[in-house]
Amino acid sequence: MMSTEGFKPIPQVAGYPVIGTLEPKRYDLLTLVRRQYARLGPVFRISSFNRTSVVLAGPEANRLMRTEGHRLFTSVPAWIELNRAFGGDNPVLLSMDPPDHGKIRSALKPGYAGSALYPRMKQLLDSQLRLIQAWPMDTPISAFPHMKRLVCLLLGYLATNEDPGEVLDDIIFLFEAVIKIHVLRTWPGFAKHLPNYLRSRRRVLAMTKRIWEERYAEDMLNEAGDFVALVRSAQAEFPELLTDNDARASIMGPFIAGIDTVAAGISFLLYNVLSRPWLQEAVVAEADAAMADGLPTRQSLRRMDVTRRAAMETLRMFPPTPVQPRVAKCDFEFLGHRIEEGERLIIAQCMTHYLPEFFPDPERFDIDRFTSERREHAQADAYAPYGLGAHTCLGASTADLLFLIVSAALFHHWQVEMDPAGYNLKVAMLPLPAPDDRFRMRLTKVRRTPAV
Repeated sequence: MMSTEGFKPIPQVAGYPVIGTLEPKRYDLLTLVRRQYARLGPVFRISSFNRTSVVLAGPEANRLMRTEGHRLFTSVPAWIELNRAFGGDNPVLLSMDPPDHGKIRSALKPGYAGSALYPRMKQLLDSQLRLIQAWPMDTPISAFPHMKRLVCLLLGYLATNEDPGEVLDDIIFLFEAVIKIHVLRTWPGFAKHLPNYLRSRRRVLAMTKRIWEERYAEDMLNEAGDFVALVRSAQAEFPELLTDNDARASIMGPFIAGIDTVAAGISFLLYNVLSRPWLQEAVVAEADAAMADGLPTRQSLRRMDVTRRAAMETLRMFPPTPVQPRVAKCDFEFLGHRIEEGERLIIAQCMTHYLPEFFPDPERFDIDRFTSERREHAQADAYAPYGLGAHTCLGASTADLLFLIVSAALFHHWQVEMDPAGYNLKVAMLPLPAPDDRFRMRLTKVRRTPAV
C-alpha cells in the first residue's frame, strides 16, 4: 500500500444530490472535462449516482495510457456487464486485459479492418440508398437517429453478412440502455428489468444464436472476410477464453464498437459540411467523382481528400468517444497525486484536442491541420479520437471508411440542407456525445436517382 504522505489531494468537482457532477442533457462529458481541466488541472474527481471517478486528462495522461495503461489499468469492471447483457459469460474483446486481450484482438483484427468492407461495397451502397430513399423528401428529419439506423444497417454486413432487419431497432435500444445503465450510470440499475429492455435483449440474443448456428451448419469457416468465421476460429484456437456464449456475444462486437461512435461522427461531420457552403461544395464534388462509375472503389474513396480532412477535424472537435473508463490495477503516482488500487478512472484522452500547444486556435474548424505540411495530429499524444494504448479501437479504419462511403452516397444522390439554416449545434449524451435531436436536415431534391 502506497503511503499518502507527501501527495497532493485530488480536488472534487461539486455536483447535485444523487445524480452527481454530470448533467447528461446539458453538455457532454468532454465539455465538463475541459472546464474542470482549466480550473483544477489534469487530475480531479467527479461523481455520478453516488459513485466517484478520478479523471486523468492532458498530454501526461495520454502518455501514461499509451505506455503504461496495460500495466496500471483494467477494463473488466467497466465493460463486463455489457458483455453479459449481450449474452457472454466472461470478458470478451472490449473488456479483456493483456495478455488475453492481445490474443483475441489479433485473431479478430481482420474482421474489424476497413478493407473488409470493399468486397461488400455493392451491398453497402444498395442498402444505404434504399434506406435513405425511405426518408421523407423536403421534410426536416433529426440527423443523429437516422444516421444511427443507417450505420447499424451497414455494420450488420460487416458483423453478420446480412441486414439486421427487424432486430435493428432492438440492437440500437439495447446498446443505448446498457451504456446508460452499466457504463455511464445515468439510468438506474432496475432499468434492465423493464419490459422494453428484456424484449430487446431476447430478440438480439436470438439473432446471434441463429447466425452462429446457421454459419456452423453452412460450414462457412473458410469464407474470406466472414466475421463469424473469424470468431469461430478464435474460439477454436482459444477455447479457454471464449465459451459458446462469449463467442456469440463477440458477434455483436462491430455493432458495439460503431453504432453510436460512427453515427455520431457522421452526424457531426454533416453539421460541419452543411453549415459551411464552401465545404459542402467541395464534398459534393468529391462525392460525384467517387461515384462516377456507379460504385465507389478503394482508389476513388482515397481521392476524397477534403472529406477525409473534414472528418478528421470533426473527430478532433467532436470526438464521439472522448474518454475511456478504467479501474486502477494497483497503487500508482500521477503528477504528484496518489491513485489507489480499485479506483474508478476516466482517462480523458481527447482533452489534448483543445490544447493550443498542439492545435493552435483550437476552437476554429480548420481542415488544413491535417495537410502533409502541417500534420498537427501527428504530434505524440495529441490526437486520439479512437483511444490510446492496448484498447485503441480496432475499427478505426472502418469508421474512417464509413465517413467517406456515407458522404459519397448521400451527397451524390441528394441535395441536402440544414434545417433551420444557421442552426447552432448543441451536444447531448445519447448515450455518448452526439448532436441533439434539434440538428435536422432536409433532402431538398434528388440529384441522381439511385439505381436500386
